[in-house]
Amino acid sequence: MIVLALDSSADSVAVAVLRDDEPLAERSWRTPRPTGRGGPQGGLLGVADATLADARVALAAVELVAVATGPGSFNGIRAGIAVAEGLAFALDVPAVGVPTLDALAYQHVGRAGIVCAVLPAGRGEYYGASYSGTWTDWRRCSDYAVTTPADLLGTLPPGALLCGRGAEEVMRLAAERGLACAPAFASLARASFVGALARMRAQDPAFDVRASLQPLYLRRPGITRPSHALTAATKSEPSGAQA
Repeated sequence: MIVLALDSSADSVAVAVLRDDEPLAERSWRTPRPTGRGGPQGGLLGVADATLADARVALAAVELVAVATGPGSFNGIRAGIAVAEGLAFALDVPAVGVPTLDALAYQHVGRAGIVCAVLPAGRGEYYGASYSGTWTDWRRCSDYAVTTPADLLGTLPPGALLCGRGAEEVMRLAAERGLACAPAFASLARASFVGALARMRAQDPAFDVRASLQPLYLRRPGITRPSHALTAATKSEPSGAQA
């Protein structure tokens, strides 16, 4: 099975092409605002074309589209899911969503009994979830959370492995609690792991493919209601206003 995997859920964008479990090509770049078309290399669609060319695979040969569904960047998550659904519709193939934390932790199967993936959530908090299992049976063993580093790490047993992106405070607290920390180079976003998990889960008859494409936000967007109700006067521009 040829899988095209996309991840624009955080501050990097990654695309991979896999044949079954074998990565054929993978590209990634750092970007503050992942989008479907704009940005470096033409956004997700542009880098998908380039990655398919690297893999020497035609777009028409893709049999499954996988996409990271968050948590992370609101715009990046929406862009990734929209591109995945559009490609899947055009190709008449399934699109499968994989939570970003699931794929991040999946890179560390077998390195510890419990693997906890973390990503910055802003406001001094982190997204996190814990996992255990094998390459063929990878399971989440905690709720998805957005909380302080102390509360997140306080639920982990000694010897657990922390992976993802954490500030110095998180690493210090982890060391104090006897937790191992994966180095930054081993915690990069890898679309190939999104693709591998998507393919494995799509083979489960009980897996709800459509439901998997729901974005995992965990927190509302940073948009608030106006402090005062809008009136006809406040909705229109002043007569002297210029463009």
